[in-house]
Amino acid sequence: MSLVQASCPPVSRVQIARYAGAVNDYNPVHVDEEFAQASGLPSVIAHGPLTVALALDAVVAQVGADRLRSATARLSAPVFPGDELTVVPTEAGVEIRKADGTVAASVALEIAGAGS
Repeated sequence: MSLVQASCPPVSRVQIARYAGAVNDYNPVHVDEEFAQASGLPSVIAHGPLTVALALDAVVAQVGADRLRSATARLSAPVFPGDELTVVPTEAGVEIRKADGTVAASVALEIAGAGS
């Protein structure tokens, strides 16, 4: 694959709230700070598909939407408001890493013309 590492702007509470509205997923762990903290989290968390969508935006910016054939994601760590994500190419696709190196998700990609 001919992908290069890409950085995403910090995830914002506004993005999380707008995503909740777009997909009609108002699970309180995503939108209610007090609920999230009572659940043992430091803050609300981004929806997993939002995290993946941010990474796919970076992929599409590099290869074009017409070449992206499929993406299969495995979420592995929560993403919080303010987290800066980096999309790192791997042999199978990309990893979405937080600033501390934690892998938030792995995404296997099928890209047309990638040769693998």
